[in-house]
Amino acid sequence: MRVVIGAAVVTLAAACGTTPGAPATVEPGAIGTSQNEAGLREAARAYLDAWSAGNTAVICGLLEARTATEFTAKVHAPDCPAAVHVLYDRMSPEIRAGFHEVQFTEVTLQPGETQGHVVVGSKVPVLGNDPSTSWSYKSGRWQIRERPRA
Repeated sequence: MRVVIGAAVVTLAAACGTTPGAPATVEPGAIGTSQNEAGLREAARAYLDAWSAGNTAVICGLLEARTATEFTAKVHAPDCPAAVHVLYDRMSPEIRAGFHEVQFTEVTLQPGETQGHVVVGSKVPVLGNDPSTSWSYKSGRWQIRERPRA
């Protein structure tokens, strides 16, 4: 009986795009919908927290479509969730946990509030150890323009 229940939990978690034991999150399309600094901060925090939890639905949902396609091709994966797993599996538990601790040192919006930048205070592996990331407000929400990197 325990084996069946455990298999069902793993199957449900895989179907939802999260790693078993990862906290539940809201629908990716509902994250960062405010076209202001608060919305951008919300999206950036959700993105980093999703990497900590291995939540492929949120990670892929916050990538611009072009960025998701480039990321998938670069990692030689069949789709974005598989590409996320490639990078996620390379990270130690300490690195994964560290995403929750990343602090934003600057969040700025460009004129017109459809482009923004988020600067972090420490190196972040999936951001290519670059402290600054570019975001755009498209289809009613903030999406990251930077391809995840190992």
